[in-house]
Amino acid sequence: MDLSVDLFHYPNDKAFAHVKTQFRGKQHKNTDSYVEFLGKYFKLNNAKQYRFGYKVDDLIVNCSFNGKSCDSTFFWWTWNFRYGNCYTINGDQLMSASAGSSNGLELTLHVEPEEYASISHTIGMRIVIHNPMDFADPELNGINIFPGYETDISLSQTIIRRLPAPYKDKCVSYADNIFQQSQTQCMQDCIQEYNYKQCDCVEPSLPSKPYEKQCIVTNTTELCCLDAVINNLAIHGVDCKCPSPCLTTYYNERLTTAKWPSKAFFRKGMYKSASEDIKIYRKSHAKVRIFFSTFCDGYMSRNQYFSNLKYSAIWVESWVYGLDFR
Repeated sequence: MDLSVDLFHYPNDKAFAHVKTQFRGKQHKNTDSYVEFLGKYFKLNNAKQYRFGYKVDDLIVNCSFNGKSCDSTFFWWTWNFRYGNCYTINGDQLMSASAGSSNGLELTLHVEPEEYASISHTIGMRIVIHNPMDFADPELNGINIFPGYETDISLSQTIIRRLPAPYKDKCVSYADNIFQQSQTQCMQDCIQEYNYKQCDCVEPSLPSKPYEKQCIVTNTTELCCLDAVINNLAIHGVDCKCPSPCLTTYYNERLTTAKWPSKAFFRKGMYKSASEDIKIYRKSHAKVRIFFSTFCDGYMSRNQYFSNLKYSAIWVESWVYGLDFR
């Protein structure tokens, strides 16, 4: 089964939460600070935005797959509007011939809580596991990972196959469309068309076309317009031609957690030379193990490839730190 790992920052509040509070004649100070921060941050070019975010070598303390070491060269970088720097593992096919916790991906992560911005409310990570043809959506899906704990994520797979027209499903193969490679992307494009038609600008956190002007995050009129569009669509529905995909893959997750590391492991194990106290270490580090509990017989072969999966670890809230706008 195929596997990738994306590293984002986990959100605190929704970027545009102040719009609804303004309808009630209220405005919260914390939300104002967040919106002001966004307005200044998104004036930076991509290079500066990347520099102010976490680097993969800072995030990944240890990485192994099937017991073999992996390093930063196994990851590639992308950028996300809400979460900043994202790192994805598995451009190549990493094959696991066996199920169980001794196989799969193992990461030790450094959270760097002292570097979090003042708008951050929570410390930790978020992992989203999804098919590579789908986009990671950390707001709707994901698993929270917190420092001081080892989190084991055991996976099983469900595959749904549908039939195209003239059958009832009328499914499509999004893999054949270079512009819309998933049903989610199709829906996002459709919603952006509604936004552009009503507001003359589009939601900046969603993909957009070159001719579509992005709404300004500090412009209350534009953001309230976007909010009104979404509310209207929620009430009356949307007329988007985005049929179900002919092949859908779901990954069912089962979680177990334990306090980590133990004092004995910290003092006598691989951290025996560490200078920091175990309490300090636990506040800034987390361990994650992601593996398959079983392999599917049938549609998927027993030797499954991890490039059909994506793991998206979203770093909680502190997606930019140390930023000085003076």
